[in-house]
Amino acid sequence: MKVKVYQSENDEYTEMESIGKIKYVGESFGIDGLTDGKTYDVLEVLKDDLIRVIDDSGEDYLYSISNPRPIDGSSKGGKWLIVKDYSGKLNTIGVR
Repeated sequence: MKVKVYQSENDEYTEMESIGKIKYVGESFGIDGLTDGKTYDVLEVLKDDLIRVIDDSGEDYLYSISNPRPIDGSSKGGKWLIVKDYSGKLNTIGVR
């Protein structure tokens, strides 16, 4: 499924392929971070417990698979729940 992703360095939107949708459950953080109960598109699963997610900013950022939270530790974070898995990759990373 194609989604539009904001690219701040170019100040434009680019179409990218979403491999699935996940819901964030946990403490909301940041104006442009993650919001409790909101569903997000996933663009990529990376090594080292990371996934590339289009967050509230509309841009794609890396978040932990096991405990998505801000790097500065200002929130205890939360967890992900799979909503849709278009590629079959999300079911292989331990997200329920």
